[in-house]
Amino acid sequence: MSSKHYSEEFKYEVIKAYEKRDYSIKELCSKYQISQNSLREWIVGFERYGSEGLKRSTSWKPYSKELKEAAVIDYLSGELSQYEIVRKDEISSRSVLRRWISIYNSHRDLKDRSKGRTNSMTKGRKTTWDERIQIVLDCLENGKDYQGTAETYEVSYQQVYQWVRKYEAGGDEALKDKRGRKKEEAELTPEDIIQLQIKKLERENERLRAENLFFKKVRGNRKEAKISQIRYEDMYTAIQELHEKEEVEVILLCEIAGISRAAYYKWLNRTPSARELQNEEIIKEMKALHEEVDGIYGYRRMTLNMNRKFGQNFNHKRIYRLMKVARIQSVIRRKKTPYKRSTPQHVAENILNREFTAEKPNEKWVTDVTEFKYGPSKKAYLSAILDLYDGSIVSYVLGHSNNNQLVFKTLDQAAGLLAGDHPLIHSDRGFQYTSHGFKRRIDKAKMTQSMSRVGRCIDNGPMESFWGTLKCEKYYLNKYETFEELSKAIDDYICFYNHDRYQKRLNGLSPMEYRAKAA
Repeated sequence: MSSKHYSEEFKYEVIKAYEKRDYSIKELCSKYQISQNSLREWIVGFERYGSEGLKRSTSWKPYSKELKEAAVIDYLSGELSQYEIVRKDEISSRSVLRRWISIYNSHRDLKDRSKGRTNSMTKGRKTTWDERIQIVLDCLENGKDYQGTAETYEVSYQQVYQWVRKYEAGGDEALKDKRGRKKEEAELTPEDIIQLQIKKLERENERLRAENLFFKKVRGNRKEAKISQIRYEDMYTAIQELHEKEEVEVILLCEIAGISRAAYYKWLNRTPSARELQNEEIIKEMKALHEEVDGIYGYRRMTLNMNRKFGQNFNHKRIYRLMKVARIQSVIRRKKTPYKRSTPQHVAENILNREFTAEKPNEKWVTDVTEFKYGPSKKAYLSAILDLYDGSIVSYVLGHSNNNQLVFKTLDQAAGLLAGDHPLIHSDRGFQYTSHGFKRRIDKAKMTQSMSRVGRCIDNGPMESFWGTLKCEKYYLNKYETFEELSKAIDDYICFYNHDRYQKRLNGLSPMEYRAKAA
């Protein structure tokens, strides 16, 4: 605890009250709320120097080694008190005397300061290269007398010391001041130019890597609920994670994020608010309750329990958000993901009307898209066209996405096999088949379009039947780790289905044999 400072006027008032002898020292100290030691020091100072002795000293007073030793010995002998020694030897305060006693008792030397302190921390000055060389040589000639050399040339002790070290390590060239100086282009060697280009490319690559990681991290977190409501916290969190895990510089990430480093470090070293601490406590209680009731509580019932537990009226939206943070979800009556119905661009009538027989090849086609899974969690989509005359697969395309191009490519392949025929093509009401692009291709091939009724998958029964056959006889019997494995399996099966799979309804022939016989 720092000592209390009193003004000169206050001290003078106390001294005058003391001289009147109306109060004892103890009573006087109690009245003015000062210590007896302070009062005694003021009395000594006033008796010795008058009003000047009451001023607070801000300068350093030198003492000789002999005076220090004599004062310490006087005290240790017990002949004089600290007050008497301070008064006799004109020492500035008892604290100075106590410091000398401590040094003496710890067997350290009491230094002679009667000539003042030698200042080895002299402020440095600017020097030329030639001056530095001369100073170093002079210092070495005098047995590395750093202090003497510094005083002679009016430079700092530290400057002389550093120059000598540099000179011994690298000679005259080491004494050149190269701070902030870049080489001119004419001074650059081919190796220097290459190194500069490499460094520039490395900086650019590092920035691109940081931008890619940062924006991917921020986009990935943008919909996640959080305990705190701090603005830009997703950015702060991304910067912290990328700095710790990817070793990206904070200054670069802050520049990309458009926030200051001071703001980031303020967030990093912040103290959690009372609301954040309460949220953490709520989450802890919700997890315990969720486990206790086997996960049957949703956010409404959880809100009722938390209100009773904490004796507060929490908003149900707050509990819902905190449940999302803690990934607590009811195991019953889960909310289904809503799907937005799209407005079809083109709709055709159900012309096929479940007439699944044909008199000749390329008279009636049916088409559809089905989904396959492979690897840990990847999906592939198969689009195919089936001829109702013999049940053969006219064309098929396997792709990574269920999009228009998948269906368009399947139709284009099938249309390329036609030789003057204009079949009816039937499908469900998927977005690909109701698009203008599919309609244009139908019209170009002079085909007739037919569509199943809404919610009537049986209207496209033969195609659905083929999907079931393909999956039961091939897909479900194996596991596929890659897209290539799945693609090869489908190619092999469709080839087998068209050429080698005999069917009773085709008089024991395969689809392609039956088609060839009709030709």
